[in-house]
Amino acid sequence: MIARREVILGGSLTLLWAAMHPCAGTAQARSRAAYRGCILTEAELSSYYDTKAEMRMYMTGREPIIHKSGNAAFDYALAQTLARLTATLQVLPGFAYYDDHDGLNAFASDAVRMQKADGTVLFGSRLLRRLMAGDDHPDVAVTAVCAHEYGHILQFKRGLIPRLQAGQTTVKRAELHADFLAGYYAGRRKLEKRDYPAAVFAATQHSFGDNQVSHPSHHGTPDERAAAIVAGFKAGYEQGRPLEDAITTGIAYVSRL
Repeated sequence: MIARREVILGGSLTLLWAAMHPCAGTAQARSRAAYRGCILTEAELSSYYDTKAEMRMYMTGREPIIHKSGNAAFDYALAQTLARLTATLQVLPGFAYYDDHDGLNAFASDAVRMQKADGTVLFGSRLLRRLMAGDDHPDVAVTAVCAHEYGHILQFKRGLIPRLQAGQTTVKRAELHADFLAGYYAGRRKLEKRDYPAAVFAATQHSFGDNQVSHPSHHGTPDERAAAIVAGFKAGYEQGRPLEDAITTGIAYVSRL
């Protein structure tokens, strides 16, 4: 279990805004030799993540807001959202923005760039602007992408990637399992807040689906991605499963696809 103090100190928000080289949960063209979905190795992360750039962490939610996204209210709200993701999925990654100039994207890596962290999530600044330009709860669309990447952090922490990828020629199972976990978070959130627009999660991931079913970077078709969100939502909201059960239920779900 992650202690409440750790959630407050590490799970809220670490922001990095720098001119970095770029990549979402989609099958966009990339220059990497071996594409593995929205997962980065430590070496690849280092090419994006400038450790000398200025960083700030919101520890209690009361510190002065650093205008990293250009919207102070959004930065504060995202800090609280990431803390909820940490508490629900029991992971504690560092979080950073980067300049996704060669394709809207977000990434997860098991490389650690923050003390006591379980890994690192990178969120493209251009992807952020695109999602925030939407007209249907854009902040929740951002949360959907963050939840997917936090799902990957959980996979790293629990050593699930080899099990999910065994015998597979694409990254689809690992990606849909991360979608399932994102849907699970949406379900748990709706239990707390009955008017929470959880359907936005399914719509967001549907928009990032692809039909390149034989490509190694295939994340799942639009319908498969939305369906994985819905299945995870049911596990969290309708069935009220604890996290451990949701993880195994999600593995069983993607293994049938």
